[in-house]
Amino acid sequence: MRDKGIDILQLNLGNPAPFGVMAPDEIIHDMKLNIQDAQGYCDSKGLFAARKAIMQYCQIKNIPNVSIDEIWVGNGVSEMIAMCLQALLDNGDEILVPMPDYPLWTASVTLAGGEPVHYVCDEKANWYPDIEDIRSKITDRTRGIVVINPNNPTGVLYSDDLLKEIVEVARQHDLIIFADEIYDRLVFDGLKHTALGSLAPDLLVVNLNGLSKSHRICGFRSGWLALSGDKSGAQEYIEALNLLSSLRLCANVPSQFVIQTALGGYQSATELISPGGRLYEQRECVCNAL
Repeated sequence: MRDKGIDILQLNLGNPAPFGVMAPDEIIHDMKLNIQDAQGYCDSKGLFAARKAIMQYCQIKNIPNVSIDEIWVGNGVSEMIAMCLQALLDNGDEILVPMPDYPLWTASVTLAGGEPVHYVCDEKANWYPDIEDIRSKITDRTRGIVVINPNNPTGVLYSDDLLKEIVEVARQHDLIIFADEIYDRLVFDGLKHTALGSLAPDLLVVNLNGLSKSHRICGFRSGWLALSGDKSGAQEYIEALNLLSSLRLCANVPSQFVIQTALGGYQSATELISPGGRLYEQRECVCNAL
């Protein structure tokens, strides 16, 4: 269509910069300030200061039993998704993935040799996952369940009651929970996001988050993976994560220097999602038009 001169407005990617929604000034300043110290490799898990800031953020979100040694900083959450699945899956293992889904989850399960099994999120039920559908799709090969909250692509924020139901299913079937929470700081209308890991202290939870959306720095590739909850049976999994992270030496170092500032400083995204803010007003415009 572009070849024919038709102007296309792409809304399929969460990539704010091309739309003029730029990174906070303090993030750019911090990266420039530290660029001289970011020219070499760092620890394969990530800079200590960055991982400490992530651990403290997890504590703020009431996610239990997160240690600096079990946090891995990556080239965006995308890399962490691939890594956490490759470290876990054998050929034929199954992972429950929401439908509609963020396509990378389905692709990454397949790439790791697993079988993505999609559970229904029904528009007629506010796009909430169908708990009985989840139960019906669990087999002896099911290793874990992916929960994207706030959800991409539907945009829904799950209630605490629903999250507790999902946790109970995981508990009954000894499933690892993959909590993709990259949009947790972009919640509108005064609603509050609850970290799924905070509701599952007795389960192994893979918490995935980053700065691409909240701080509008998709191109900086800044994401992380943090294990929480019960890790008593996870030693081989942790060793596999360490191995995979060391194979690519380390994640992008310059962007790691801004994690502490981003998580501990002023959260400018709050302005964007409040009345009068650009994202809020654009959402209102689209919703009213529909």
